[in-house]
Amino acid sequence: MTAVHTLKITLVAAVAALFLSASFNVLAEAREQRILLEVVDPGDGAQCEVQAVFKGDHDNCDNDKAKGRGDCKKDQGCVCTRQEKKVQWSMTKGNDKQKEGFSITFDQGSDNPFVTKGSNECNFKSNKEGDLRCRVKGKDVPAGIYRYSVNVSHCKPLATQVKIY
Repeated sequence: MTAVHTLKITLVAAVAALFLSASFNVLAEAREQRILLEVVDPGDGAQCEVQAVFKGDHDNCDNDKAKGRGDCKKDQGCVCTRQEKKVQWSMTKGNDKQKEGFSITFDQGSDNPFVTKGSNECNFKSNKEGDLRCRVKGKDVPAGIYRYSVNVSHCKPLATQVKIY
């Protein structure tokens, strides 16, 4: 083989290896997680309740670093994410066909892992469309479970959590 031919093969192999490693990193990358909220009337005259469920095609809890869903239940609205990623809460339309407003409070003994100042500030109140989207703070947020409540003015609040890995 000539030196030019060997050089071409080496360059093609290096570029292919670079693209393959980049594609594996993209596949392992945490994606924004979405939580669907719903106000449920138990029907027996009791106070309404807020329910939540994870919604999405990509479950970050399946990531090896998140170590699964053992401590983060999908049907209770728990999601897994990492620093600098976003979480979105969306209220579905209830029986009255109107979305309820809601707020998030970290009143379950956990610190707030979301950005509270600057251009990515999270005010923890839904917009008029019943959506709230917040970004997790940077590298200073330790991995762990962060417990919080979802509040709708006339309903029993929902206690749930987000897992940062």
